[in-house]
Amino acid sequence: LYYTLLRCEQLTGKKPWSEAWIMGYGLDEKGMKMSKSIGNALDPLPIIQKFGADTFRFWSASEINHGHDFRCSEQKIESTRKFLSKLWNVSRFLSSFPILESGNTTPADDWILSELDNLIAECERGYGEYNFFIPAVAIREFTWNLFAAQYIEMVKARAYGIGFSEDEKNAAIFTLHKTLSTILKLLAPITPLITEHLWQKLYSQESIHKEEQVKRESPKDMRSYTKEIIEFNSKVWNEKKSKGLSLKDSITISIPSSLEIFKKDLKAMHNLK
Repeated sequence: LYYTLLRCEQLTGKKPWSEAWIMGYGLDEKGMKMSKSIGNALDPLPIIQKFGADTFRFWSASEINHGHDFRCSEQKIESTRKFLSKLWNVSRFLSSFPILESGNTTPADDWILSELDNLIAECERGYGEYNFFIPAVAIREFTWNLFAAQYIEMVKARAYGIGFSEDEKNAAIFTLHKTLSTILKLLAPITPLITEHLWQKLYSQESIHKEEQVKRESPKDMRSYTKEIIEFNSKVWNEKKSKGLSLKDSITISIPSSLEIFKKDLKAMHNLK
């Protein structure tokens, strides 16, 4: 590294680069350093052909942190594909709803937009440090555990207009698309192929890679509700499971007073009496 810097400056009078991204060693499944001479190195080309370039890219980003060794295995790479499948399924679900430019958001909408704002901040920090591990992990956790598992389930009935006003319905649809379109933009530098396909199918024929990256909007700070929302939803799901009920079955459970502002969505989500 130092020899390259010195030689380039001696020959051209310019530095070849001003910043460098340094990672640890690639290790095999047993924790041994990968080496061609040992014969335990993975050839990326057959893996890319088998699982796709975006799967390999997202695995690389979500596995490799600055200065840390990382383990490589075909099983780990294959497991990454589950996240991209989740993103595909979420996009397919949202494709049945029209694109709305605005909406009078409800507390549930403001909550997920607040978490989305935090995600944007995390991605800005990670990309700014050339540490793709930060945005990759943050996007996966937000998309899987908050957006898909919590918010979409909370507003599904509202998005279909079941027991809600037209204004409430439109607010849910607006927020769903705003959140997904932001996720696609944030993820595009890491998985350029699937994000381009979904963007052009859902939002615009123009390339997502020509879009300006999203900025924080500083909405209402509703993140203090996140832990309690997750805990309450888990409580209801576990209660139904213990009684042999399906998730669609009705059940009698009181909503905590601290979650009163989400009451209408939570009642519809869990079919609460």
